[in-house]
Amino acid sequence: MIKAGTDAAGAGENRPMMIRAVEERLVSMLGEAGVSPGAMTAAAVRTVVDVFQRFAALPVDDVERPEEEGDGVLAEFGTVDFRGRREFATVLTRQLIEPGDDASIWQLSCTLYWPSSVETEELGAGHLWSFGRTLDDFFAQAAGLAGWAWALKNPSAPRDLVIALEEV
Repeated sequence: MIKAGTDAAGAGENRPMMIRAVEERLVSMLGEAGVSPGAMTAAAVRTVVDVFQRFAALPVDDVERPEEEGDGVLAEFGTVDFRGRREFATVLTRQLIEPGDDASIWQLSCTLYWPSSVETEELGAGHLWSFGRTLDDFFAQAAGLAGWAWALKNPSAPRDLVIALEEV
């Protein structure tokens, strides 16, 4: 779940960061945009996407070169039961790979959950990676994925917003 916090180094969105600081930076950016998990609204879904797009463009210092696909974004959606109940989820994940032969792979995921319904079950599941696309093209195409299109036009607020940084 998003926790309160500010970017420890202060303002300066374009300032390079390290992998272990990405979660804090995203949380800070969402907070500055008025996104609060305890008061999620339907309109906040668009804000989450817009903030994540800005966040995805920020440089990260300790990742593999772009041509080695060390930094990419994944958009996905589907019905899941990760938390003990069926829920519809839309997910934006920034994957960051450290340089070197024994490189660690990190994923910072921003997941929105709604109660599962017949409508969301019919959407199925899907995903799209940013590799080989500009971020603008990627986010435009991601918004057209069935689940993301539904989430962006859905009049009901998500049940939950979860942000998690994990080494995979």
